[in-house]
Amino acid sequence: MTIKITESDIAYAEKLLLPEGQSFDEERRAFIRCMESRDVIACPGSGKTTALLAKILILARKMPLEGDRGICVLTHTNVAIDEIKRQADHAAADALFQYPNFFGTIQGFVDKFLAMPGYRSEFEKPIVAIDNNRFFSEIKKHYSRAFGLQTWMKMHNRDGISTLGNYWFHPKTLEIWDNLDAPINKLGEHTDTYRTIRNIRRDVLKRGFLSFNDAYSIALRYLDSVPTICQAFQDRFCMVFLDEAQDTSKHQFRVLDAVFQPENLIIQRIGDPNQAIFNSDRERNMVWSPKSPLHFSDSQRYGNTISRLLSSVRVHDEISLKACQLRKTHPPQIITFSPGEEQQVLYAFAELIHKYALPEDPYYAIGWIGKDNTAEGKLCIPMYFPQFKRFQKSSSRQFSNMVSYAAYAIQIVNIECAKCFFEIILQGIAHALEDAGIKVEESDRSYTPHAVEKYWKRQDEKSYNEFRSQIASSYLRALNSHLNTIEFRDSINAIIRSIWSIDRDEEETFLTSDTIDFTTQPDTKKPINQFSDSGIAINIGTVHSVKGETHSATLYLETYYQRKTDSKRLIEFLKGNRPADALKMVYHIQNLKMAHVAFSRPKHLLAFACQASSVEGCETELKNNGWEISLVSELINNREGRA
Repeated sequence: MTIKITESDIAYAEKLLLPEGQSFDEERRAFIRCMESRDVIACPGSGKTTALLAKILILARKMPLEGDRGICVLTHTNVAIDEIKRQADHAAADALFQYPNFFGTIQGFVDKFLAMPGYRSEFEKPIVAIDNNRFFSEIKKHYSRAFGLQTWMKMHNRDGISTLGNYWFHPKTLEIWDNLDAPINKLGEHTDTYRTIRNIRRDVLKRGFLSFNDAYSIALRYLDSVPTICQAFQDRFCMVFLDEAQDTSKHQFRVLDAVFQPENLIIQRIGDPNQAIFNSDRERNMVWSPKSPLHFSDSQRYGNTISRLLSSVRVHDEISLKACQLRKTHPPQIITFSPGEEQQVLYAFAELIHKYALPEDPYYAIGWIGKDNTAEGKLCIPMYFPQFKRFQKSSSRQFSNMVSYAAYAIQIVNIECAKCFFEIILQGIAHALEDAGIKVEESDRSYTPHAVEKYWKRQDEKSYNEFRSQIASSYLRALNSHLNTIEFRDSINAIIRSIWSIDRDEEETFLTSDTIDFTTQPDTKKPINQFSDSGIAINIGTVHSVKGETHSATLYLETYYQRKTDSKRLIEFLKGNRPADALKMVYHIQNLKMAHVAFSRPKHLLAFACQASSVEGCETELKNNGWEISLVSELINNREGRA
């Protein structure tokens, strides 16, 4: 690769991306200039996405690249892609978002280039849908009639539909395995139970409904049967960037490693091993092993007090975690409570926010376990905040009629963004078209929300833009509790009929039913997952829900997981120690990563709420490591005195 990035190139990116007067330091510049296969280990708040953006925008100015090849940028969500589109100037955007470049999620890449052509090649027809919603809906239909399989699942304490749907196809044989590397434990292929499982899964596959995992099995099968396909990718791309590499799963790496080979193109993967919290229980150890890494070792988010804690509360210590000297962070706080005082913790945290007069929000209280385990007496987020509700993402909700989609959008308006509100309605429209038997003409596949938008814009862009404006207006009305569910449903139906021809008889049940098929929450203007006290609003969520965010103040709530609470596993690390034996224990490693993500969210104030018994006898060592310790009752008394 003969591309050379100059100081003037970097100055161009700095002007585009950084505040006036700021520049990239030498660590970022080294990455931006690097033209060989190397990974980047970046600490929390280090601006890794900005550095990646800078490099991509500089490359856009140099296109077409050597051999007319392009770049491939893979992410886990579309957030990074949207950020690139927002930051790029028109010239760069025109160059980046066209062939031979590719920007998208790993799943999208695998679906488009491998699973879809691989499926068509083998089954001589297109895939109907690669979507867990649709897939599990089909699995449920089969499972409801498989009484013998239901009995077997119950006997072996397995979650029937989930277990059945989460088995894997072995890429070479299409036999049903527990995962890509091992068959189902203690279930022979000669048994009636196994044959039932195989028949159900293969039937759903042959009818064109794939889970996200199925797409990887079909992709690997396609790569095995047509190995020359890899050469096509080498010819198309000269550089591959993988963002948030620590969250990449074993099966994703298996496909990517087969497609992209470092001897034929430049591969650069960026992430933080200490923030690998999205691995499944079967992948407790991070799959990504950084190769010859560059380092982003300083953060723009937090100051010295938080940096000091993060240096011990982590699994990997390759980088120094330098603090931002311009950022003032207050001493980290431990709030201790006795059994029965859990619901006082949020009031105590609000008092700390008052005490330090923090100038900005958001303020968050987060924990590892959101599932309600209060009946079992196990610490969980609902034990601190009983109203806590976990909502599925809009794209994972399916209802039996349009009025339920409208009601759900209105229900969650105070805890989700306008984009989510819009996506729920698109999901309802896609479902309505499926219910009416209307498919995408070019592919004969069912509509997805994305396909709805694409078709609509092509048919009548003015109408589509008016629809977006109408939904935005409805969102604002819903925020003020001025949106009637039935009227909202009827307005959506009118829009659908203006673009797609739906037979009135066919539409009767789905579009006109007035029966809401889920229980709505009480009508309230206050977000369900938000605690308020004396003018301070504290958002409540899981650690997973806030990864990548920055807060003014963050409270980490102790929860119970796998027979221990956070403090029982973390106490030595909270003191500043790093016991070698604990760093080899699976759940300690998971807990450290969870705490590291939580502790690295705030700019100004970090607090940790835990049972008083957990720190008893350790107070001196904790204080020597920078912690201030307060009883929840002391903080509540201060609050009452202030009032």
